Amino acid sequence: MNDRSVNQALLRPGDRIQIGRHVLTFEDPNFREPPAEVVARLGPPPPPPAGRVDVPSTSPDSSPDRASLPVAQEVPKPAPVSTPPPPPDSDYRTKRNRSGHTTAVQRNLHGQIREEQKTLTMVAVGAGVFIFVVVLLIFLPSTPSGEVAPGAKSPSKGSGVTDTVLAEIEAHEFEELSDYCERNRNIPASYSEIIKRVDQFEQKHPRNLNQAKLKDYRSGAWNGLKTSRNAEFTEAEKQAAEDLRKNDFGGGMKKVRDLLAKYKADADIRERLVLLKEQAVEDARKYFQTKSLEAETVKSSRRDEAREIYQSLLKAMGSGSVPEFDDYCRIARANIEGLQ
Repeated sequence: MNDRSVNQALLRPGDRIQIGRHVLTFEDPNFREPPAEVVARLGPPPPPPAGRVDVPSTSPDSSPDRASLPVAQEVPKPAPVSTPPPPPDSDYRTKRNRSGHTTAVQRNLHGQIREEQKTLTMVAVGAGVFIFVVVLLIFLPSTPSGEVAPGAKSPSKGSGVTDTVLAEIEAHEFEELSDYCERNRNIPASYSEIIKRVDQFEQKHPRNLNQAKLKDYRSGAWNGLKTSRNAEFTEAEKQAAEDLRKNDFGGGMKKVRDLLAKYKADADIRERLVLLKEQAVEDARKYFQTKSLEAETVKSSRRDEAREIYQSLLKAMGSGSVPEFDDYCRIARANIEGLQ
């Protein structure tokens, strides 16, 4: 202060306070000299400011009036005392002076720090609220099929973007479905999978723009499935009829029963199988009667030949494995035991 290093001092208007490379000038138009005890406690008063000093004149020709006039003399100005800068690791905003009193500059800095902290807190709270709203909008469940919920406002630009994304997803999935159907339209083993995929696509996109194409894929798969099923059934039916033609009624009837269980949902095929079964039962009855009469004829004279006839009947009727021919099998076993 006033080019002197001080720990504490009483400020008067015009005093200069140097802090580092900055110089402050104290001004107070309402300044009043403090009591003497305050002046004594804060230290001796500062030296008078440098200026003009009056000394009596020693000139011989000076008159009494002239001798009383002061002569101006320049007093040398004391050299400024350099104050060492604060250490680099010190924080001047949080340090207190040695006297223990908080200066006005420190109070201002503390107020600025509090304002900055308050501003940062408000910014953090605002950012948290914004992030929460964004997350809520992302995970908020929307109304299915793009319908507007009761009491809700009409769709805005954001919903239009969502509809565009859904349309792109639908187009991509339809392209994959179409590619699969075209590649497997002539493969019988894929007909059921084509029908399944078409049904799943329609359930997921009930308002799609490819209804006609989906209908063609489904009808083509159903027709192919029916054709392949008919071909498969025709082959199995032919094998069963061949067994019946060879008088293997047990083997033929087993095939017919398996086909009835496999095609129980197909009315046309089931009707054909029922007719085939009835015909097999009738043919087995006639065959059994014919061979039984033949065995009875030779039973008294050629017992071994009669026993062989009944054994062949037992084998032809499935040896008890076909419920429709159980009675024939019991009769054949009884005759075989009687001929032992």
